Amino acid sequence: MEKKKLIDVTHISSRGSSFRITLPRRVINRLNLTEDDIIAFYDDDGVKIDKIQ
Repeated sequence: MEKKKLIDVTHISSRGSSFRITLPRRVINRLNLTEDDIIAFYDDDGVKIDKIQ
């Protein structure tokens, strides 16, 4: 079993029919995200998150 490094954790909240995920600052910094960026979720042997260029 591969040991994975934990970066941070967060909570999920519900807003109507949608869910909200607040990204921790460590994750924001690691992905080089800014306020107006868009992120995508990919299915790649698990869920991967990346910034859309």
